[in-house]
This record gives sequence, structure tokens and C-alpha cells, in this order.
Amino acid sequence: MRKALLPILLSIISLYIYSCATQGSPTGGPKDTIPPILLESNPEHKSINFKGKEFHFSFSERIDASKLKQKLIITPFIENNYKFRSKKDELFIEFEEDFEDSTTYTFNFSDGVVDLTEKNPVENFTLAFSTGPYIDSISVEGHIYNQYTNKKIEKATVALYAVKDTLNILTGKPRYFTKTDTSGYYRIENIKTGYYFIYAFEDANNNLKCEPDTEPHGFIKDSINLYSHLSEQDILIQLLNVNTFKKIRSKQTGSYFDILYNKFIKEYTLTKLDTTQNLPIPQNNKIKENTIIRMYHDSSYRYDQDSLGIILTAKDTVYNQIRDTVYVKFTESKRKPEKLNYSVNPKDKASVDQTFDISLYFTKPITAFYKDSITRRYDTLIAQHMPDSLFTWNTNHTQLTIHETLDKRYFQTHVDSLLLTIIDSTLDATDSLSMDSLSMDTLKMQQRKYLERLNTDHLTYIFPKGTFISLESDTVDQLDRTYSFKNPENYGKVSGEVITDHTHYILQLVNKDHKVFAQLHNPKKFTFTYVKPGNYSLRVLIDINKDGIWSHGNLSLQVAPEPIYFYTDRFDIRANWEIENIQVMF
Repeated sequence: MRKALLPILLSIISLYIYSCATQGSPTGGPKDTIPPILLESNPEHKSINFKGKEFHFSFSERIDASKLKQKLIITPFIENNYKFRSKKDELFIEFEEDFEDSTTYTFNFSDGVVDLTEKNPVENFTLAFSTGPYIDSISVEGHIYNQYTNKKIEKATVALYAVKDTLNILTGKPRYFTKTDTSGYYRIENIKTGYYFIYAFEDANNNLKCEPDTEPHGFIKDSINLYSHLSEQDILIQLLNVNTFKKIRSKQTGSYFDILYNKFIKEYTLTKLDTTQNLPIPQNNKIKENTIIRMYHDSSYRYDQDSLGIILTAKDTVYNQIRDTVYVKFTESKRKPEKLNYSVNPKDKASVDQTFDISLYFTKPITAFYKDSITRRYDTLIAQHMPDSLFTWNTNHTQLTIHETLDKRYFQTHVDSLLLTIIDSTLDATDSLSMDSLSMDTLKMQQRKYLERLNTDHLTYIFPKGTFISLESDTVDQLDRTYSFKNPENYGKVSGEVITDHTHYILQLVNKDHKVFAQLHNPKKFTFTYVKPGNYSLRVLIDINKDGIWSHGNLSLQVAPEPIYFYTDRFDIRANWEIENIQVMF
């Protein structure tokens, strides 16, 4: 009997031992929300005269430090590699080199150390120590906002550069830095007294240097004197390509001569290097998203024998200006010219106000324009030609703008007049019973029904084939664009007044996506009409230098953007509704 029970007893004992040895997360019960507590650190927080390279921390429970390398921020910035390991409730960090003498260092662990099960981060886990006889105690704090939306930015890098270092976020890594929390708030502590420049940027590649064409950035223009704590050092950031503006190449491409730049060309001018040379500057325009200046061969001049020296002055969108000399020469090419293309704004079937512009954009300069072939049509009843005063070309003849001011009641009035004529003539014919008068009456009834069915809110612009001829003698097919007048009952209205000492500014009505719906320059009283139903707010771009445009600033030139004021309240616009008496004060 005992021999028979022995195997069973051994199995029970084995299972008991295994269950004791196998530990796992408890199941059921409330979720653990209590973070680990730092019990001890070596060195201790705010230690002085520390000369070691090893750090030890113990906690109240088992920890996970697998993301420490991504989360730990050490300031001042050091090029000192380290290794770390965690064992149960302990963390060990060992650096390869000694720390700089007489310097205060801060380790900000953020959420890099969490408990093993629920991943609750150790709260306020920061270690400050000094390799000298005292701890630097200066701090700076503030918030980071988006320049155009005023939204607070999470995980933005805030960087301090000593003025004497002559570095910035474009040229070198910062001495002190941190990242903003979920509310866009930052605080840098234990800073050595001195003068600093302060910057903020979204460091997408975590290299502690700003890539201005892909990473939004901003700065405080003047240096800050950190001899005591500073608060409310808020920074607005924006995406703005301030990289060096430069010409990449200039060469003949097929039958064209192209000058390529590395950035968007805002504006440019061309002058002859030798004013006595008989060759004129070729016709030209911007192409390829405004990064190329293209010149066209005029076969009446011998550009194939002599090159023409041209001084080209160009500006980018942040008004970096460069000047280059190019030598233009055309040789025979068998490549076919590129096709003439166009685009139109507003798009077909768009709704328009009674005052609006139609802009046509062409990919080549237009040298022949037959405006008399263009008609404005109200259905098939009215076809109108337009006077010269409505048409405006840009300098290069690649953009035509038609300035329209119409009365939406015009067509309806015309139709009403025709209907009245038909009704009157029908009444006059009621006394006659002849076959001719009956046939005429039937025709008038058909005309009346046709007129009554007409949509008088529509109009069509017709540009026949051959209206536009490019300098390469090609054209585009017939172009028709139909628009409808907006119905006021489908839109809202916003009105109010601006109270300010500023004389130059741009008041913008922006939607919930922060897109500009409409804007006005320097209004004291304002009204926005035909506003689509939705959620809106107001912002003001303040034109400090009074040049008629709002300046983005330029990080590379240390030029701050002009200020923006945000109206604090958002409001809902409903159809056939007006919001009145808004006061914008700045």
C-alpha cells in the first residue's frame, strides 16, 4: 500500500514545488496604479564633489528600464557613453569616462523606469549632482505653442545655448535641453548662471539638431540672463525652411534653358551682364513648383552662336537673397516642346460671391490672347463679352486674372421681363381662334415653361480653343467653367470691431482646422459674409514693420516672426444666422 502511494505523493510534491518556483502576474483584482518609489540612490540627489562613474538606484518593487536609452536626458549635454542594467528592484548605470570638473549635472529619467507589471513610471525621477563644491540652482520654464494654431506642443525639445558658444540648433548640440510634457510645459533646472539663447523644435530624428525643412522650430530673439529663475519663457514654433538658398545648376534641357534652385523661388529679377550685347533676355517663367526658372529660345536671335550673360537675383520665401551669373546658350534640340497646360481657380461648379476673381495659370508664357472670343453666358439666352478693364496679366504672361463684379439679380430680371412679354402677348391673342394664333400660343407656352425652369443662379465662362497661344505656338482645347451664385440663406455672417493701437494688421477668420476662410487688412469694423456653417475663430497677424505682409521671421538670421494675436473664443456659424458685436482687442 505504501509503495502504491509513493508515486502519487512524489507527484503532488513536485507540482507544489513547481508552482512555488513559477511566478507571474496576479490575475483578477484591481489594476495596480501605484508607481515604484525610489528608496535609495548613490550618489544621493544634490550631492557635491562627486567623482565617480557608477550610479546605483533601488526601488520599492521590480522595475523595467528597457527604454532608458531613449528616455534619459542628461544635461549639460555630454559625449560620454554608458551601459546600464536592471536587476529586480535595482538599476545600475556605468559611464565610460569621468565627468567634467566643477559642473552640475542633471539626470532626468522621464518615464524611462517603470514597474514590471503595469508599466507605471517612477514619478519625478530626477538626479542632480555636482563634481564641484556647489550645485547650480538656476532654472527656466515656460510653454511651447504652435505659431499658427496656438496649440501646446508635446515632446518638443527646448534647448539652451550659451551666448559665448556661438552655436544654435542648426549648427550644434545644446548644453542644456529638455522635452515638453503633454501640456507643452518645460522646465530646465540646475543651470549655470550666464547668458543663453533659448530655442524649441520638434526633434523627429532625436539628433539634438534642427532640420528646419522638416522640423518645426522657434526661438526667443534676445538672449536671456539666467542669474535667477525665469518663468513664462514661452516659444512659438513653425515649420519654415531656412536652409541656405542656392542655385543647384543651370543648363539647357531640350529646347529650354533651366536654372534650378534648392528651394521655392519667391521672386527674381534678370539683368544683362553686358548691356551692349544685342541679344535680349529670353522670355522666362517659374516652373516645377517654383524651383526652376525656365528660359525660352527665340529663334529670331542667334543664341546658338553667342551666350548671353545674365545676372540673376532671387529670393526665397524667407527673403534670403542670392545673386548668380549664368550664361544662357541654346543649341539645336530634337526633343519636342512640352505641352501647354493650365489650371483654373475657382474650380468648375464652385459657388462664388457677386464680386470674385477667376485666375488662369499657364505652364508657358502666353504671347497671343484673343479676349473677344471669351463669353460669359447665362444659359443660352445671354452671351456677353467682357471689357479690357476686367483682364490683368502678370509680368511673365503666365497668369490671367479676370476681376468680376456682377449683380446676381441681373439674369432673373431679364427672365422675368421675357416672361412678362410672353404673358402679355398671349393675352392679346386670346380673341383669335385661327390656326396660326393657336400654334403661336403653343410655342409661347413652351417658351414660358422653359423660362420658368431656368436656374438663374448659374453662369458659364467659355474660352474657345485658340483663345490662348503660347510662345511655342501651341494652345489648349476649349475651356468651360460654370459657377453658381451663393445663396445667403445657406451661409452665416460674422461682424464686430477691432480695438487696437496698431495701424497695420491682418484680421483672419479661421475654421476648426485653422485654415483661413477670409481675411481683411486693417479693419476697424469688420463683416465676414457668406461664411459656411461650422466652427470658427479669429486671429490677427500684426504687421509691425508696416510693409503690408506678415513676416515669418528667419532662424538663420535671428529675425523673429512678427506677432500673432489669437481671439480666445471659438464660435459656431449656422446657416442664415449672424454673430454680431465681437470685440477683438490687442
